[in-house]
Formats: sequence, C-alpha cells, structure tokens
Amino acid sequence: MKRLLLAVLSLATFLPVPALAAAQKVTLPTKTKNACIRKAARLVSFQKYEGALTELTSAGCTENLGTEEQLWVDTMQGVVYNGLGQGTEAEAAFCRALLAEPLASLPLERPTTALNDLFEKMRVDCPERNKPKPPPEPVVQAPPPPEPVVAEATPPPAESSSDSMFDGSFSLSGMRDSLEVYAGLHGEADLQRLSGPLPLYGANVQGSVHLFHGLRAGVGLTALASTRFSSGPLFLLMADARLSYPILPANDRFGLRVYAMGGPLLYTTSEPAGGARAGLGLALDVSKLRVSLGGAYEWRSNYRLGYSAPMAFMELGWKFAGPGGM
Repeated sequence: MKRLLLAVLSLATFLPVPALAAAQKVTLPTKTKNACIRKAARLVSFQKYEGALTELTSAGCTENLGTEEQLWVDTMQGVVYNGLGQGTEAEAAFCRALLAEPLASLPLERPTTALNDLFEKMRVDCPERNKPKPPPEPVVQAPPPPEPVVAEATPPPAESSSDSMFDGSFSLSGMRDSLEVYAGLHGEADLQRLSGPLPLYGANVQGSVHLFHGLRAGVGLTALASTRFSSGPLFLLMADARLSYPILPANDRFGLRVYAMGGPLLYTTSEPAGGARAGLGLALDVSKLRVSLGGAYEWRSNYRLGYSAPMAFMELGWKFAGPGGM
C-alpha cells in the first residue's frame, strides 16, 4: 500500500501545482430570474471565460433584458474579454456600460488590481472618446485652445453580498447545471498475488456535481472481469462514491484533480461474495478526455482470494454530459 501511495504522489510532483484557487464571487443583478445570466455568472466564477462569452452573446442574455440586467451583461462582457486577453473588446464593453451608467461597478466582489485599474481608466476615458468633435474654428479668429476637462473618478458604491453566487452555499439548480457524466474503460491489477499482479478489465460510468469552492461529489458504477484467477473466472461489480478537488486552476481545456473514493463491491467466482474498497487517485482532464490513475485497498469476504489486497487501477473516460471544459 505504501508503494502505491508513493507512486501516486510521485506522479503529482512532476506536474506544476500552484496554490488552490477558490471560486471568484460574482454579484448578480438584483432579483434577476434570467437563467442565461445565472449560468454565465457560474462560468465566470470558475474562470471558464470561453463558455461564459458564448452565454453572454446568446439570445437569452441579449434580448428582453431590464435596465440593470443589460448593464450587468455589458460589464461582464468586459470582464470576460479581459480574461481572454482581448483588450480592445474589453474596453468597448466597459464603455457601453459606463455610458449607460457612469456610477457602474464591476460585478465581482474581489476583482484583480489590473482589472479594476482598467475599469477605472475607462470611467475617465470613455466620456472623452464619445465627446462630439467641435466644429472647425474660423481661420481668421484663432482663440486659445480650451483647457482639457478631466473627469473626476468616482469610487464604486459598496457591493452587496446578498446576491453573491458563491458565498459557501449552493442550490439544487446550480448542482443540476454543473452535472458531469464520464464513461469509459477501467483496468486494474490485484497486487496481493505472490505469482505476480493479476489484471481485471471492464467499463465504468461516473457522474458528479459541484458543491462549493471547487469541491465535487459523485457516484459511479464499475463492472470488471478476469479469467486469470486460479479459482476460475472472476466477475466484479463495484459502486463507489467520490470527492474530488482541483489542484490546478480549472479551464475549458485542461485540469488536474485529486480524489478519494470508496464503496461496496459484489463479485463471484464459484459463488457470490461481497467486499469493499477505499483509495486515492489523480484525474487529468484534457478537453473531454479524462485519464485517472490511483490505488486502493480492497477487503473481501471470500478467503480463497486472500481477505484483502492492494489494487492499482487506471481509467480512461470521455465526457458525455456537462458544461464545456472540465
């Protein structure tokens, strides 16, 4: 078991692991019931800017909006464009919002210093950009040029935390929108055998939902078989529960999570028997593909299989349902 844990931890040391990033808190328009706006807010909170931009430019976020909702969409488009490195589009979106409401503020509880500086710069620059050009002055009379008018920056009003999306609570609708389903192949080896590891092969399906601050909980079902056991063919059915947490900031193309798993199992050789297992693993997501490596310890009720055994496993899955990206 110690060798398995050391192998899993050694894999993690070869990957860059920055500090765990908590979800960014997003402030919604007061009393909004717009599903598109709420979905875009959840995507922005996890820095999934490409998916958020798709929502913000869809009909649900651009048609039949109230004044406050339209102001929120324009401002959030600036935040998303800035996160994607599209500075020109970000400035244009901020200007639309500030021209509609000069006292507007960013819909984030703790924006970065760079984002806040850009927003306040636009608060000053946008009125000058859209100021009508004066008519050409007469050639004969050349009055001295007027002194430049500098608009005084007004600090944004204090943000209310009552509409914060991620204040440690979660809703059933949010859990439903965050559902992810993976299905694929599962292979593992029984390391207890003195004659060498014995392989088992099969398939599994996993489903999970987001709880809070990046933590996900899920359940899965795995079916395995092997003809390599001396006591005869082995068939195994296992249900497990999993808790996972990101060790790299999530985005639409790449992610790395650590998880703990455990649950009951049912297997049969010549007669049915039961057991349970618990273990740890790492899951690497590349677009819709997920590769998982891990180890577990298994307890069995059938003495012919040795009471208990360490297991090493690998899963190769494909995302069939869930938000874009991870």
